[in-house]
Amino acid sequence: MIGKSFVASVFLMGGLVSGGCREATSQPEPVRPVRAIKVGDVKAFQGREFPGRASAKEEVDLSFRVSGPLLSLPVDVGSQVKTGDVITAMDTRDFQAALDSAEGNLSVAKANLSAMERGARPEEIEQLKAAVAEAEAAAQQALAEHERNEKLLPTRVVTQSEFDIGLARRDRTAAQVKKAKEDLNIGMKGARPEDLEAKRAEIRALEAAVENAKNQLDYAVLKAPFNGNVAARYVENFQTVQAKQPVVRLLDVSKIEVTIQVPESLIALVPQVKKAVCRFDAFPGREFEGQVTKIGSEASQTTRTYPVTVVLDQPGDVQILPGMAAVVRGVPEADGKVAGEKLVVPPSVVFTEEAGQQAYVWTVQGEKVARRAVKTGKLTPVGIAVTEGLKAGEWVVTAGVHSLREDQAVRILEEGSR
Repeated sequence: MIGKSFVASVFLMGGLVSGGCREATSQPEPVRPVRAIKVGDVKAFQGREFPGRASAKEEVDLSFRVSGPLLSLPVDVGSQVKTGDVITAMDTRDFQAALDSAEGNLSVAKANLSAMERGARPEEIEQLKAAVAEAEAAAQQALAEHERNEKLLPTRVVTQSEFDIGLARRDRTAAQVKKAKEDLNIGMKGARPEDLEAKRAEIRALEAAVENAKNQLDYAVLKAPFNGNVAARYVENFQTVQAKQPVVRLLDVSKIEVTIQVPESLIALVPQVKKAVCRFDAFPGREFEGQVTKIGSEASQTTRTYPVTVVLDQPGDVQILPGMAAVVRGVPEADGKVAGEKLVVPPSVVFTEEAGQQAYVWTVQGEKVARRAVKTGKLTPVGIAVTEGLKAGEWVVTAGVHSLREDQAVRILEEGSR
């Protein structure tokens, strides 16, 4: 029994010692996967193709700014038009009548203002004087009747009602005398400044009404804003259309735009791409050369890619139509490198220490990362320019830069990196 207990104790102690050794042994640090890009490596575009879809350089749904019945619709789907050609026109009789009425009101107001500024003519002055004399005679008669009624009222020869009527006639004729004299004064001296200004304000309002009527008449005719082809017609002739209702769709296919989506790892290199070559499924074996004209500055929230637009001229022997599927391939410079002062990296690459002004990046050296001080330049639409501290061809980390440490073991993710 003693022998068996001794053996069991030895095995138990050995197990404890062995377990303690295993716990003391440190586990190796796992290799962290990171996203990275090769700075200034324009050759990264070689062999890369990006799908896209053709669209017209200019396209618009044309509509009227007024409502009314159509009277002319000379175009149909496929019609070619030039700038200024009439696409469609409304019945303009109502708009012309409104313009004539507004112009007539303006003419009357201008004539009145001219008369007010010029003053009354001699024969008009005589008429105004005669009106004053007539008003004064009526006022004198009304005053005499009132004075007589005032004496007879206590004797009840004149009733209270007759007295009140005579009193009102006296006051009314006195007011007529005052107005007649004011009219005569205006005729002899001209209108008051405030009256003239009121008439001028009325004329300005009428001039605006005339201009608006002219615009309404112009809006009743729809013209082509640029050379193009009619791609769709949404209404029929003699149909009554409403303002802002689409009438026709016009496309300018003299130039074709192809929009592609470029990943974050390559967007900083797009400005250094010399040209772009497009292939269309509709024309197998043909390549069409274009130029990059637009580079998006905001990535898609779902794909983390940036829109890039390539424009190419319409070839003479075939016609590229909007909606055709395309594949775009970038053609870099011959040496595949860019000058150091042209190095651009995504904004997520550069970081600073707390309360510091020095900018850093994480470079990938073999299988580890190293912090590198850099000097940055201007912020461009596709990233931050780096003027010192980096060379073309070096790998820099693009994501999670604030959670790395010096000499940490990393592995570059294949997707979006190479």
